[in-house]
Amino acid sequence: MLTVKALTGLAKAEYLLRPNQIARRLWREATGQHPQVTRVRLPWGPEIAVNTADSLGWSLYTRAIYETTVTEALWRLIQPGDSVVDAGANIGYMTSIMAARVGQSGKIYSFEPHPALFEELERNVATWKTLKRAGSFSLHQAALGDRKGSAQLRVSESFSTNRGIARIASGATLEAETSFQVIVLALDDVIPKQEAIRVVKLDVEGYEMAVLQGMVGLLRARRVRHIIFEENHNFPAPTHEFLWDMGYAIFGIDRHFSGIRLLRDQQPRYDPVTGPPRNYLATIEPELALSCLQSGIWQSFGPAQFVRRWL
Repeated sequence: MLTVKALTGLAKAEYLLRPNQIARRLWREATGQHPQVTRVRLPWGPEIAVNTADSLGWSLYTRAIYETTVTEALWRLIQPGDSVVDAGANIGYMTSIMAARVGQSGKIYSFEPHPALFEELERNVATWKTLKRAGSFSLHQAALGDRKGSAQLRVSESFSTNRGIARIASGATLEAETSFQVIVLALDDVIPKQEAIRVVKLDVEGYEMAVLQGMVGLLRARRVRHIIFEENHNFPAPTHEFLWDMGYAIFGIDRHFSGIRLLRDQQPRYDPVTGPPRNYLATIEPELALSCLQSGIWQSFGPAQFVRRWL
């Protein structure tokens, strides 16, 4: 029998707009979480290899989607031919959205410092490169930071079940952590001169300020239009202050049933237990961002995806 909690969990747009996902989720959750590597077809067409022992992999295995607010914001903001950046790419879920949107004439820069995750990212991208609408991929086994160099990547004992929590940090390693050295790059040194970036997505576990400091040249030259970033500190955090000083408008990215809502200079709704993470949009084009993101029903996984596939 379905519990009230289970029924409430299914009363979401990602299920009601894709009713086949209800049976999929119920069946896979009923059979239990058995660690395996398998392939999942994403709503916009391509397949991605996932490990179901990981929280990201399990979400994609049962729902075929993850972090709906960021997914939708990327889908709506990115246009064909754009250059975009995925910082903290993990196995490439957000990279796949970017690739589907920029098309053959676009370029995706993806950064992932963890060697095992980077190998999985490479394998997924190798599959997507064979698709007709794939753009140009520039993959970097490195973290982004404020300058070129190296740093310690910390991995906690829960990494096997949540492979999105590896973080750059200094100081003594905690008892439950391991660490190893990784390459760090500054985005200012990676992006060719005069190239404009439509969207930078940052999910770097508390290292966002360092990444922003490493792209000051791009920000001052207005060569980055939009930045979607996770910030776990209360609003306003140092990242918000920094971006305000650079001339960017800040919006909290909130969700409602039919889509996402931008909250000017506000923190989105947040539950420390159930999430989702607090994500923000920094933009030099606030009116354009509002018009792109706050009209119509979900586009990244909504009805349009039944008739338009990236294959």
